[in-house]
Amino acid sequence: MAGKLVFLREEFLIKQKWDGFELGAEIRQLKAGIGSGGSTVSEAAFAALGATTVVLTPVIVEQCDAIRVEFATDDGLWSATLDLASQHVTFLNKTTGEVEEPLPVRPEAGERAAGAFALERMGIPAMETPRGNVTIDTVLALVYLQQHHAGRDTFGSVGAADMNLTLEVCFGILDEAAARLKARAKAARSQATRDATTLRKAVERRQSYGLPTSFELDMDQERHAKTADQHAAAVRSVGQELDHHHGVATGWDAEAARGLRVLSAAAATVDQAHQALPQLYERRGLTRQHLASAEEALRPRTHCPDCEQPLQDRTGGGPLCPLCRQPDPRLPERQAQRTQDLARAKDAAAAAITALGSGQQAAQKAVEARRKAEQDTQRLAGRSAAYRAQEITPREAARARALAGEREARAKLEAVKARRQELAHLVELEKKVTSTAQQADIAESEWAAAEGDAQEHRKQTAKQLSQIYADIAIPMAPDKIRSAVIDPKTLAPKINNRTLRQLACSAGLVSIAHAAYHLMVLEAARSMPLVLLPRFQWLDAPLDGLGGGPEGERLADAVLTVCATTSGSDSQIVLTTPHTLPLSPKGLHVTEHDSNHPLIPHARLESDEL
Repeated sequence: MAGKLVFLREEFLIKQKWDGFELGAEIRQLKAGIGSGGSTVSEAAFAALGATTVVLTPVIVEQCDAIRVEFATDDGLWSATLDLASQHVTFLNKTTGEVEEPLPVRPEAGERAAGAFALERMGIPAMETPRGNVTIDTVLALVYLQQHHAGRDTFGSVGAADMNLTLEVCFGILDEAAARLKARAKAARSQATRDATTLRKAVERRQSYGLPTSFELDMDQERHAKTADQHAAAVRSVGQELDHHHGVATGWDAEAARGLRVLSAAAATVDQAHQALPQLYERRGLTRQHLASAEEALRPRTHCPDCEQPLQDRTGGGPLCPLCRQPDPRLPERQAQRTQDLARAKDAAAAAITALGSGQQAAQKAVEARRKAEQDTQRLAGRSAAYRAQEITPREAARARALAGEREARAKLEAVKARRQELAHLVELEKKVTSTAQQADIAESEWAAAEGDAQEHRKQTAKQLSQIYADIAIPMAPDKIRSAVIDPKTLAPKINNRTLRQLACSAGLVSIAHAAYHLMVLEAARSMPLVLLPRFQWLDAPLDGLGGGPEGERLADAVLTVCATTSGSDSQIVLTTPHTLPLSPKGLHVTEHDSNHPLIPHARLESDEL
């Protein structure tokens, strides 16, 4: 049976102050002009009940700390307070004083959602099945016409699978037990199909490599294991030989290194010997100069150093030389000194020549030693390289081949093991396919037994809904709408035998179809006993897309007239529109709002969102 839902008041907490506006009436018109925030408060009202698909505008997020709505249901008066920071809702039963602990809007695994609690207050079971879910958001798509959804999808942003289940449950086509049976039957059949597909693909893979038997796979496994062990033994054997030859090569490398060190020392000796030779050559040249000077000093004078005439015992004719005309008493002493200087000069020259010869011999020996060290080093390095090329390189290549063979054999062995496991897995898959197929058959039989005349009931329900929908939609635009029905398969509306998607080119018709559908839901909740929907509708700007001028005004008056006549004492309609209702039904309360009198009384007027 339809539940009761009547909004009484909506309030906002801004700077520790609660304030808001009244909603309690059989038909409450929020005559909202530009800047009043009509869509803002309508979305906030359902967000306070735990809805997740509505998006709160910056006006709410930036200014408000919490949102509170008061509403009446069959089990008493309630208030729901949404803490915007923590995203938790606290429910208070004002009739009994009982407080429900804060419930999260988006629960973690195992937590109870605030939307599920609110849904239960309306008399609708919150369901989670493999086929889909019944949530506050799916039900919200049936009792709330959002402005930014008008002219687009029938049910806003709710998923198709969830919406299909919600329509079947809320319109009384399936009860909760039957809905779960149907979902379980569908899930079981899907699982059976997936298992059968997995088995078929596994059989196809096995057929691709020749359908080997268990005995053949065991023989292949033994053969590949033996081959892998042989290669592993070869790797170990060659590795032992390599260890020995690497040791020998390391010793020869050490000898070659020592030869390099000897060569380096010989080269240093050659450099030192060659660096000493220039000083020896310079010393020999100086001694030769001193020897020449001493010889020249000792040589007797035969000519006068001034006139360069020969010195004789007697002078000839002409003028006398002033240098030799007198006798020299120290001549013997000077001659002896000159003889000594000549002897010392000869000794020094001989010593310099001897030292130069020794330096040249040392340099020659150093060069020969360096040449021999080079030959020894080349010989040792060549011997080490030849040994590596002859003994080590072939064995390393053999070990690499053995390793490659072992890897290949191991890979083949793993492939055989995988095929062996796959063969065993096929048996398990066959058992699983049989089991899931049996479970699917059982679930489908249970669903078939529980379904009974569900299809006929669906047709009868669609027929009743079509009658209600036609009685509401056609008067809204009798010159434009020739037929209005509800599709029995999808429970979605059709105007002139066209779906809303096909009517998308005409925003006016889509808006009328949306408004008529929501009023149909309200009338069905009042007149059809099996419908599990609250007798409530919030229509936010249902006239968008109707256009202006006389034609738009005529259509708007027709839509509002139907809205007014659909209201009643056993239901509530909240209508957000700036238009004046052509009729004043009993229970109508109108509150006018604009940019100077916003729906949130104590909001900041300088906000761009108001």
